[in-house]
Amino acid sequence: MNKVLLTVLSIFLVSSLSFAELELNLSGETTQTIINKNLESNLNLTLPSEVVAPVDMQELVKGLMLLGVLGDVSFPFGDADSGFKHIAGTAWSGHVEFSYFVSPVFRIMLRAGYTNFGKQSDSGTEDLGFGDPATYSYEDTFSQIPILVGGYYMFQTGSGFKPYIGLAIGVFFQTWKVNWQYSYDPGFGEPYNFNLDNSFTNTGFGIVPGLGAYYMAGSVLIQLAVEYTYIFSDAPTAEYTVDYGLGKVSNITQYNYTEEDTPVDKPSYFSVVAGVSFPLGK
Repeated sequence: MNKVLLTVLSIFLVSSLSFAELELNLSGETTQTIINKNLESNLNLTLPSEVVAPVDMQELVKGLMLLGVLGDVSFPFGDADSGFKHIAGTAWSGHVEFSYFVSPVFRIMLRAGYTNFGKQSDSGTEDLGFGDPATYSYEDTFSQIPILVGGYYMFQTGSGFKPYIGLAIGVFFQTWKVNWQYSYDPGFGEPYNFNLDNSFTNTGFGIVPGLGAYYMAGSVLIQLAVEYTYIFSDAPTAEYTVDYGLGKVSNITQYNYTEEDTPVDKPSYFSVVAGVSFPLGK
């Protein structure tokens, strides 16, 4: 008899629980929903629908690593007739930059890029007083591969706008390509024709002070800066041989000598830089 009563009681409890669960499902509420409502009403709590990790893009942190892509336009300084500006026009550059924050207010930077200065050219005639006027033309192209390391102080602003100031130093692999032509017929002897189409290279050491800012836009940092580049060494030197035939006017039938041509001032220029960087670390 006791076994029968226990069996009937078990069936009744199971049926009651199943019926209650069915009512909850029919009303569109789950057991978890009921629990949440009770917590909110009894404890005066507001439970979020989901947990989102906070993202703080207002402050820079120690250990942050950035990988950036930069582009800039540069305006050379120097004498326009015989200096650096004579062989180098307005430049366009591209760079890859890696930064590491050793503290929230100081970052170190490693940058490599390519700077292509605009071609400088001219042509015309020159009256030397006798014979036919001499004709000339020249084309000069200058480029650099800078590899820089630098340090920058970051000003703390409490916002996503982070100005900085600093200095970079490094090496500059420089190439000067020339295409010069000069022709002159004095009316006696042999006409003089000169043609030089060659490239000359050297390596220089320079400094690049800069002032700029980062702007934090979500997970991307937008960078804008102005920089001044000064190379302590000269631009490459163009070396060539002048070979002039004098013909029958002299016992010397050929006259030649080695000439060197170097811009009178050192390479320097002002740059406006813009780019984007992406965080690699925390």
